[in-house]
Amino acid sequence: MSWLRNRGTTVTAILIASMLTVSFGYIAVESFLGALYPDRLDQDFGRGVLSAAPAGSTADAGGAAANASAIIGVVIGAVVLLSAIIIIGLVLRGDWARETGLVIYGLLGLLATGTSMGGLTSDPPAPSAWLGVLTGLANLTVVGLLLAPATARNFKRR
Repeated sequence: MSWLRNRGTTVTAILIASMLTVSFGYIAVESFLGALYPDRLDQDFGRGVLSAAPAGSTADAGGAAANASAIIGVVIGAVVLLSAIIIIGLVLRGDWARETGLVIYGLLGLLATGTSMGGLTSDPPAPSAWLGVLTGLANLTVVGLLLAPATARNFKRR
C-alpha cells in the first residue's frame, strides 16, 4: 500500500498521458493515411477545406483534403512524439520530464478546452466539442497529478 501512496500520482499521470498519446497517435496515423489515400477522406471534409482556400485557388476538393490531412498528421504526429518522449522521461523519473510535462500538458489542456468552448457555444453545438473538453480536462488532470506533493516526493527519491 505504501508503494501506491508513494508512486500512485506519478503512475496515474503516466497512464492518462499514455492514453492521450495513443489516441492522438491513432489520429495522426489516420491523417497520414488520408493524405496518402485521399479516397479514404470524407467528401464533406474536402469541400470544407476547399471553402477556406483563397479565391481563385485551382485545387480540387480531394487534393485540398489530402494536403490538409497531411498537415494535420504532421502537427499531431509532432505532439505525439513529444508526448512519448515526456512519458519515457516520467517513467525514468527525470526532473526535466516532470517540468516539461507541466508546460506541454498544461498548454494542450488549455488549448483543447478553449477551442472546445467555441464549439459548445455555437448554434448548433459542434458534435465533438464535449470530446475536446474531456481531452482538455484529461491534460489538465495530468498537470494536477504532476504538481501533487506525492509526485514531487517520488521524483526526489530517485
